[in-house]
Amino acid sequence: MDLDLVFPPPPPLRRRRASSIGSGHITEHPSDRQHASSLFAKLPPELRAIIFTELFGKRRVHLAFIKHPIFADKAGNRTRWRHAICDIDLETPFRTVVTGQHYCFRATHRMVLDISMLFTCRRGLAESIAVLYHSNTFLLHNIDGRKLPVNDIRSLQAKIPRHWPHIHSLEIKWQLAPFDRNTARMVPHDGGRNDYEAFWDALADMPALKRLRIAILMPGYPQDESEPSVPGLPALYLDPIQRLKQLQVCQVILPTSFRLAFPAEEWDLCLSRIDKDQHFISWLDDNEPQPRPAQTACVLIPAAPDQNSHHFPRLPIMPGEEIQWWPRRALAFFQSFFETPLDWRLPKCPDKLAVKRPTHRTILQHLSERQYLTQTAPDEVADVPLPSFDPGIFDNELMKLKLYPTIDPRNPSAIQEPEGNIVEGTYQGTQVALTQAYSRIEQMFTSLFDVLGIEATLPRHRTLQEQRNLYRFSAYPQNPDGTPAQYPPHLQHVPDDQSINVFRIFNVAGLVEMQVLLQKIVPNEGGILGRTREWFLEKARATAFGGDPEMGVTIQDVVDYNKYHRKFGTDIEAGGNIGLLDDWFSDRRFADQQFTGTNPTTITQATQRWIRDFIAAAKVNNYLKWADLIQKADPKSFFVQDGSYFRRAVGVSDPAAVLSHQQPGSDECWTVGAVSLFQLHEDGKLHPVAICIDYRGSLRDSVTIFNKRLSPRDSSSREKDDWPWRYAKTCAQSTDWMRHELAVHLTLSHFVEEAIIVATNRTIPMDHPVYRLLYPHWYKTLSLNAAGRSTLIPQIAVDIVGVSPDQCYSFLRDAYDTYDFVGSYVPNDLKRRGFPSTQQGLNQPRYRNYPYAKNVLALWTTIRTYVKSMLQIHFPTDNAVSTDVAIQRWAVEVKTAGHMPSFPDIKTVDALVDAVTMCIFIASPFHTAINYLQNFYQAFVAAKPPSLCSAPPVTLERLQQYREQDLVAALPINRQRQWLLAAQVPWLLSFKVEPDRSLLNYAASQWWVYKYKGGADEVKVRDASGQLYGDLQKLQRQFHRNSTAMDKGSIPYMVLDPGLTAVSILI
Repeated sequence: MDLDLVFPPPPPLRRRRASSIGSGHITEHPSDRQHASSLFAKLPPELRAIIFTELFGKRRVHLAFIKHPIFADKAGNRTRWRHAICDIDLETPFRTVVTGQHYCFRATHRMVLDISMLFTCRRGLAESIAVLYHSNTFLLHNIDGRKLPVNDIRSLQAKIPRHWPHIHSLEIKWQLAPFDRNTARMVPHDGGRNDYEAFWDALADMPALKRLRIAILMPGYPQDESEPSVPGLPALYLDPIQRLKQLQVCQVILPTSFRLAFPAEEWDLCLSRIDKDQHFISWLDDNEPQPRPAQTACVLIPAAPDQNSHHFPRLPIMPGEEIQWWPRRALAFFQSFFETPLDWRLPKCPDKLAVKRPTHRTILQHLSERQYLTQTAPDEVADVPLPSFDPGIFDNELMKLKLYPTIDPRNPSAIQEPEGNIVEGTYQGTQVALTQAYSRIEQMFTSLFDVLGIEATLPRHRTLQEQRNLYRFSAYPQNPDGTPAQYPPHLQHVPDDQSINVFRIFNVAGLVEMQVLLQKIVPNEGGILGRTREWFLEKARATAFGGDPEMGVTIQDVVDYNKYHRKFGTDIEAGGNIGLLDDWFSDRRFADQQFTGTNPTTITQATQRWIRDFIAAAKVNNYLKWADLIQKADPKSFFVQDGSYFRRAVGVSDPAAVLSHQQPGSDECWTVGAVSLFQLHEDGKLHPVAICIDYRGSLRDSVTIFNKRLSPRDSSSREKDDWPWRYAKTCAQSTDWMRHELAVHLTLSHFVEEAIIVATNRTIPMDHPVYRLLYPHWYKTLSLNAAGRSTLIPQIAVDIVGVSPDQCYSFLRDAYDTYDFVGSYVPNDLKRRGFPSTQQGLNQPRYRNYPYAKNVLALWTTIRTYVKSMLQIHFPTDNAVSTDVAIQRWAVEVKTAGHMPSFPDIKTVDALVDAVTMCIFIASPFHTAINYLQNFYQAFVAAKPPSLCSAPPVTLERLQQYREQDLVAALPINRQRQWLLAAQVPWLLSFKVEPDRSLLNYAASQWWVYKYKGGADEVKVRDASGQLYGDLQKLQRQFHRNSTAMDKGSIPYMVLDPGLTAVSILI
């Protein structure tokens, strides 16, 4: 805070009259001795200012009209104005100050200003009083529900009329109670209008006020979301602010709940009339606005008095100087005469970063013991949420348990499978061991690909022929021996010629070990030990042999365990999961996940065939109200999640065949292909209508149940106990688990991108513009995919889905073979699925709860603009594209060797731009959206199991008889091994993106590389990168607004924030 003050002239010297008694000489008045004092006579004015400021200046000071916090105080409990020093320093952003808790007036916390200097002498008072009122920031807030702030401002003005004009900085926390007219009254209620107008008038009467910060907080909402906005409200709030002409900075924070009450056009109009260099208006949930520093050129401090005058000339000193104890400040003051001022042409730290910069005080500051101890490890070792084992400890245990391959030194190719096997282990220990083991597997493939030069630590330039020799496609759709290929076309990283030394090295190092390591670490179903296991067994014994079924495991038991007994993780949602919500099972959460869950990419507008079939099913099953409602509703309002193709995809021709499988060491699991029908209402609420729990050729031959709630506005009080409907939603979630993990995530993201990478390396030279543009988005992808193919799928996925390994591989191939590359361009995909393909269309209220669509379309447009700017540097015309041999070879290679016939023929600039944009989109935003929310939605396995643990009912009558124990039997609640594996997959795949691997950092990095390059093309690259960074920065705010625009109580959707969006498939 700049300190702009001038000391008043010293009190005039006065002589006392001669006494009639004594010698008769003139006696000196006590005020004469003030000038002889060491403080005033020897210390220069600038040091006195430093001392006064250090004693009682430059602090945040609470002012409140309250009773004294200490009963024994001499002042008693009389209510009066009191103050307390705030324990939050001035550098802390105002938003943090007003949203945090303040205990500064408590007896155990209260600190007050030491203002005894003001009462030592008249000159001390005259000089120091200005520091008290000029340099401190005073914070008012309505303690105990008192009306604020106009009453308190007028009261203060009457209390200190002489010093009121000198207050320089004021902060106000105004917490409203809009439904209680006896407390803080506030617009839009008519009773508060006068208070609000008078409040700004009172502030306008403060001539020295330069900095004003106000936060209006409201615990409730001023109106229901369904009510219209209030015309004229923005002007009522914002126009009075302009009355304060003397301010340098005015920051106003309004409650987020007022957004709906403020018409958007009026709000923007009012903001346009405000000086944005002076006023900073924001909502409580916005990012902290950073006011510009005042344009004061210097800080004014007193200089030594002139001998012939009592006035103090002003001596400038540069602002921003830290407040230290006076000897150090004195030294700094004298040194400043010999230092060169900062050059304004040099870079300046951005305000967002400057507020986080360490200062002298923060560096030397200790946390309180209580704060420090909250950051330390738990007191008991058993309570430690162990993220991973120490590597040395883990290695010792692997050796002790013989979980390593045996190699014959005389014949390195003869490798014996590890003989050890873990048969018993705790849940947490197994979870940590799996994480550690999979990390080792990833490291091994990273090392292998480094040595091969595929993903080298240091880049290596290779000729196109060298690339073709290194990057080879695997056989597809059949292996050389005629058997079906397990996976879609991918990099053949282990060639058939085993004589190549590097592969011998890595075979010896443990490629064989990795094929079985995860399986050997996980105990069989009965081998999970620990208190949780014993608790489950005790519950199970209570229901056995004719016991009381109510004593068995319930869904609420699992909810409580998840909420109170689980150790949290470090995923992108900070360890939270959907099971922590009280309504995790509700229709609302089920519907929301179709738009903002792990798989918001497959919900599609229902065809006329689906609508007819569901109407027929409603009539046959006596859901006549639903049949009538569906017939009368707009057909375009119905959407489906379609799992009807599952049997065809896994290679089963019989539509009535049961899909089940039991992997060795595990229990039998069932897979269902559910079809869910939803209705999208005009207000944006998506409501589940009906669910076919397992499609068996037709709805007539399948079990289809309809929702008892006809509308999202119907009472939800009985949802929790509607067990048949909850079972049906579990079937739908299980179907979506398999479709998302194996088809959308693994195949359409990982494997499609890998095919593009291999084809690009086989056809496009490394110095080609297309190669250089795509290369940063391939980081770690190939080695991660290789590790997943070797371990995650054969050792974990097939253990928890209800199909055999061969059926699982068939499902992957089906997803790849039916993929439409051009049809998956974001505008094409949205249009194909029945949604608007423009931002204007998606901004309709009907799509307010589908931020995924809005965000990916915005990212597609931003990335495409960047790609076009980069490619047009080298390909300004369509002819330049069509005659480029490398690009034409690329398109053919993807279509043929990559077995992706939907890849486009690239003859124009736009076709090239679209294809390259899609390659980047798959690797970055698309994979981020479907990957990084997995732990939040799937770690609580009861909300979204990978398969069912009991056979599904084959008649609607049987389903309608289902109770809680039937749902419990269908979930892996009593199967800790399966629960662990189901929870482990999202755990492994949801760790946060490092800031240096984000899309935003990619844009910044390229801009910095080209910052000082002066070539014509290099300047274009720099400009394109800067534009990309700027566009992504704007998207951060837009995505936040898209998230907050959803219905009240929606789970925030910020996974596609460019600062969180991974630049490539990193995990």
